[in-house]
Amino acid sequence: MYRAIWRVKHNHTIYEPGETITGLSADAAKELLQLKAIEIIPTAPGVESKEQEADGMAAFKATLHAMKRTELFSYAKKVGVDVDQKMKNAEICDILFDDAQKNGVDIEAFDDHSLVFFAEKLGYHFEELPERQQVIEMIDARLGHE
Repeated sequence: MYRAIWRVKHNHTIYEPGETITGLSADAAKELLQLKAIEIIPTAPGVESKEQEADGMAAFKATLHAMKRTELFSYAKKVGVDVDQKMKNAEICDILFDDAQKNGVDIEAFDDHSLVFFAEKLGYHFEELPERQQVIEMIDARLGHE
């Protein structure tokens, strides 16, 4: 969810500073975030919907399967999961996916390419790539994290 910092007109509705804006498309949110007209409203842990969680895990799984072997090993090392060089990529993906279900997805451990891929799987589309931290914030907002 987003909060207006400045007066924002969206879908024939005017939002005053401080008001919550809902129903923004990924592209509209990106544009308004870049203009600093809105900010992401962090949510308390545990209040994300089951649907958001399921969508996020499906996007995470697709991202894992799209990653190159070296990217998988790098991600595994960053999140502290032991994987063996003899394992097949699918096995590594399964281990990382199981770990994420137990411990959560560590978005910041992704390399830049995988991070953007994950965001796109969540429904964001970029004509120009925003800064890494902005992509992380957009993903967090979509997943309902702080």
